[in-house]
Amino acid sequence: MKCYELPTACEAGLFNKNIRPYVRIAFEGNYFSDKDIIECVIQSYRSVDGGTRNLGDLILDTTETREFLDNYDTGDDVQIWYCYGDNSACFMRFNLKIDDNGIQYEQTGYSKKTCRIHLVDHSKALSDEKKQKNWTESQILVHSVVCDETQPEKSLVHLLSKRGGFSAEDIDCCYLPFNVPYVEITRSAWDELCDLAKCYGASLECSKDKCISFTESPYDTVNSFSDEKGLTLTDAFITHYRSYNDNDEYGNSIRLKYTKYSETERQVLWEFSDSHSWYDEDFNVWYPFTNDSREICQDNYKALYTAKDAGGKVRSVVYAEEIDDKETFEKNIITDGGKKFEIEVYDTTSNKNCAVIKLNRKGENIALRSATIHGKAIISETNFCVYRHDEEEIKKHGQQVKNLSYKYLSNDEIDGVPYYERRANDLLEEYKKRHRSFYVTTFLCLSNVRAGACIGLDIEGIERKVAVDEISLRYKKEEAFSTELWLTEK
Repeated sequence: MKCYELPTACEAGLFNKNIRPYVRIAFEGNYFSDKDIIECVIQSYRSVDGGTRNLGDLILDTTETREFLDNYDTGDDVQIWYCYGDNSACFMRFNLKIDDNGIQYEQTGYSKKTCRIHLVDHSKALSDEKKQKNWTESQILVHSVVCDETQPEKSLVHLLSKRGGFSAEDIDCCYLPFNVPYVEITRSAWDELCDLAKCYGASLECSKDKCISFTESPYDTVNSFSDEKGLTLTDAFITHYRSYNDNDEYGNSIRLKYTKYSETERQVLWEFSDSHSWYDEDFNVWYPFTNDSREICQDNYKALYTAKDAGGKVRSVVYAEEIDDKETFEKNIITDGGKKFEIEVYDTTSNKNCAVIKLNRKGENIALRSATIHGKAIISETNFCVYRHDEEEIKKHGQQVKNLSYKYLSNDEIDGVPYYERRANDLLEEYKKRHRSFYVTTFLCLSNVRAGACIGLDIEGIERKVAVDEISLRYKKEEAFSTELWLTEK
């Protein structure tokens, strides 16, 4: 991932020690008084769930600005700008919202009047399941692709964002046209988007320009991926650093498990069978109905679908479509002597993995040769696993296994290899690296650095490429600017 590009004037002032950076704040596009900003601390970090979260805290002097702030409350937009020298050299870095606590006013004595404001990004709304539960809308998505802005009606990124209340215009995304036959949505829109981002190595963030950014995937088939260094931070600008080994995530064996879903061609999904069978002279099986004890004559009999995969194995069906209608089902019932059943119930819409059937023999003895239902299906292969390991690393460090599970893996090929295999190979390469991590502070205002981006770190003449796990931009009116970075060596 790249750092943001700064305007020319800002870039010229970034490493200039003679310029004191400062912050400007705009509420819904209206600028607050610069001199009354006491403190502005913004954090951006990559969380373990797979997304990047941005949040902040403001302390403002309200002695002369209370009337201005009375126009704003919970949910209003707050833009954070970083300035280098003057207002002509400024860069809008964060677009956040006032959290549910609103503007918290404080007063000490008679004259000291301040307020505190906690800021959050759109991930807060996307994480709120109470706002997303719509029981009239299906939670099953089929025949989807991972990410494609040209067909948002099929794109998982757009469909999940829609559940969180965002439209296609709110999304900046990459191009990942890999098919995902079936997925069940069980958690919040943000949690599901995080799972999707982890599965495809994408950067998920509620960015400064769009409400949702799903970009920078190394598997993007159109847009180029780059992990080049956006800038290099030398010890001339570093006020403090700490380095340490960070091998908690080390692994030399990968076990990637998921439920593999596949789409089938049209075939027989259900066929009636009964242990009490007769055979004709050609050994064709048929079933005499002499009473109404059989399940198919009872209320709420469920005809569970099964289908054969490409290898001929019978699999459970999780989703079926293009099912025989009632007339076709009745036409396909074969009986001896031409006698017919009355079809009291034939429901193929209430459930996607079975039909509800009830036949009535009307008191007659009917020999049923066959009753079938045809259709297309999505079948499941549970606990499908991909194993990868590195023998040399195991010899050095002993076997250390990473058990991973992703529900959005695709069966499509990338560079001639099924995606789930390619992902397992890449994960092994990632986990077997033994990392060095750093905590660094600097007086520079690194407003263009993003969580997940790569920068250079040059300490005592040794230069490393590192990824930013977390960045905090700390502005205080009465103190020097400070940027804190948590970094991991690439």
